[in-house]
Amino acid sequence: MSNRVFLFEYYHCCYVTMIRTKFLSRYSTLAVRALVTAGAAERCYTSGRCLHNHRCFHCAADIPSASVHHHNVKDVHASCCGFPKHLRNGPSTVLDQGVFGDDACFIAQFENTHVVGVADGVGGWRNYGIDPSEFSSRLMKLCRKIVRKGDFEPTRPDKLLARAYEALAKPPRPTGSSTACVLVVYQDTLYSANLGDSGYLVIRNGKVVYRSREQTHYFNAPYQLSLPPADEVHGSFLGDSPEKAELASLDLMIGDIIVLATDGLWDNVTENEIVKQLKGLKPGDVQAILGHACYLFQKILFQKACNSLALTARRLAFDAQHLSPFAVKALRHGIDAPGGKPDDITLILLLVA
Repeated sequence: MSNRVFLFEYYHCCYVTMIRTKFLSRYSTLAVRALVTAGAAERCYTSGRCLHNHRCFHCAADIPSASVHHHNVKDVHASCCGFPKHLRNGPSTVLDQGVFGDDACFIAQFENTHVVGVADGVGGWRNYGIDPSEFSSRLMKLCRKIVRKGDFEPTRPDKLLARAYEALAKPPRPTGSSTACVLVVYQDTLYSANLGDSGYLVIRNGKVVYRSREQTHYFNAPYQLSLPPADEVHGSFLGDSPEKAELASLDLMIGDIIVLATDGLWDNVTENEIVKQLKGLKPGDVQAILGHACYLFQKILFQKACNSLALTARRLAFDAQHLSPFAVKALRHGIDAPGGKPDDITLILLLVA
């Protein structure tokens, strides 16, 4: 098997204890994120921080031309795991094409360019009799289709997202909305477009060197691509254009680990815990995973690390004693929401070599 093959593995994730309804009822209000405008002034809360060796761009005009330099990145390995909030059908498999409840994702490659993305369907649409997963899953499938055709600019993931959204809006179109985060590994650089409260972080030598920033209109109301009902009153639903996605680029190094996920991970697992769990992926393991020796075994070990992190998020989501990142954010807004936050969880783990 070629070292340049971009691996896409969906293994069954063993899941933990069944959902307790008393936990669910406690989150009946907060678990469904807002999709209707609040009428108040929009505010953007940033949960991330800008660290060294990366560039953030708030509009397309800020993006510099791609520089020419020596390229060391030869391979990217990807693993995915996820859980729907309600495990009626168990964990998702490859047959579900990257759909975990209302979450969706894709992993694709064109030549030596690797592209991944996640989208979190806004659950509030269910109150209107609409399946939130249709919007997010179709958006991700369109992104994957565009990538596989090679009809995209590697340095402009926002344009990829915009093209998919434009295609999604054509009849027969779904009604709904979702967050979206698309990453492109092109040559030695990671390019990203993030809209909403999904996101990613990059770990290098056991430390987080970059984390994307959360975009929200107000608490629990993330930026979201939206296709409202045809008869909706203008302005009654939240909706943001792909152009509002925050763009960034980061020079990559061999051994970098990229964690891309929906808020089911970020709301339940702290940054320190994520780093701690992935410390087991040492530089020597990176070479073994993408080398020829014990290839299949090492590949499974990497998938196991992905599964383990997703399982941690799943377990903490239903831990009433857990001081979750979501609970901390809620307290900042005067809301008492102790414990984890039950939600769909979608995680893509990338390893650069």
